[in-house]
Amino acid sequence: MPSYEKNKSSGLWSARFREIDANGIAHQKRLSGFKTKKDAQYGYEDYMTAKKAEPKPSEPIQAPKPTSISFVELAEQYLAYKRPRVKETSFYDIEKRIRLRILPFFKDMTVEEITPITILEWQNSLSEYSYSYRKDLMMYLTSIYNYAERYHDIKNVAKKVEKPRNLEGKKEMLFWTPEEFAAAVATVEHPGYAMLFRFLFLTGCRKGEALALTWSDLDLDKGTVIVSKSISNKVRDEGKWYSVTTPKNTGSNRTVYLPAFFCDMLRAYQKEQQAEPSAFVFGGADPFPYITIDRRFHQAAEDAGVKRIRIHDLRHSCASLLIHKGVSIVAVSRHLGHKSVKQTLDTYSHMLPDDQTMILRSLSSVADQLTPEKKH
Repeated sequence: MPSYEKNKSSGLWSARFREIDANGIAHQKRLSGFKTKKDAQYGYEDYMTAKKAEPKPSEPIQAPKPTSISFVELAEQYLAYKRPRVKETSFYDIEKRIRLRILPFFKDMTVEEITPITILEWQNSLSEYSYSYRKDLMMYLTSIYNYAERYHDIKNVAKKVEKPRNLEGKKEMLFWTPEEFAAAVATVEHPGYAMLFRFLFLTGCRKGEALALTWSDLDLDKGTVIVSKSISNKVRDEGKWYSVTTPKNTGSNRTVYLPAFFCDMLRAYQKEQQAEPSAFVFGGADPFPYITIDRRFHQAAEDAGVKRIRIHDLRHSCASLLIHKGVSIVAVSRHLGHKSVKQTLDTYSHMLPDDQTMILRSLSSVADQLTPEKKH
């Protein structure tokens, strides 16, 4: 039932009542501006009569379905969206994997046709690849659907699918001891490649970071190297096989310190090469080619009779050396240019000394101070 009231300042009457909508929810309604109470009553009755006369829909109004879109079209839109938002080298990896391992499976489907079962079948078709590779592919597919959900209001079915499981077990990290490295580098006849391998072992720099260095980045009197760029063979620049890019992450921009003996070796090498400040330290007008570096590195391992590792494993060799020499994990993290100390711990925690051994050693060191003197 409505209630009627008169506004004291204006003298006009209004009708107040509750109105129930099609979903059964009550709303407060007010009709105002009437000169008398009777007019307000008539106003309320007219409103209700008109309301009853409104046509009722035969069925609930449904939101229009999103326009059907092919998965290929969606993937192309996603790649166009992603290109300006990531490093060029990162985009190269994303685009390559989507085109090689995702599009061929879904190319003849619309997005509406793809179900969680479809995605599971796609995962099963990748069983020959490593867990790490399959996990990355699932991440890229999920990212495509995140884009679709945000900008096309398309249901994200990828969220319902479990990530690939790791049944391979953790792989053993390979690295060289100083003795193994010394044996291998002694077989390298080319002075430039031998110097590069020494630099990687002592600094833990990534291969691309080392190759991007010019002599102007080194201060051999202070024993420092400014790492602020990287070489990539994924994106070419001006017809060359490489391009100079930014480092992997913000933490990669750093100053690396060199031991005095190695500064002397680099100084002699620079003099022998008669290198200009703008020349690449490990190359000259251009850096050493990736393929030649890897070939010479593996040949050195074979000639020295030591286990075969990747060139990137010299980075692990440097970390292992520093940790076993008692360098703090924080200092190791900065030396390697990791994004965070957590990344360093996740990678090298198995190399750290046993905690209980260190605790007992530390507590035992104060035994003399805490042991009561014997009474005579």
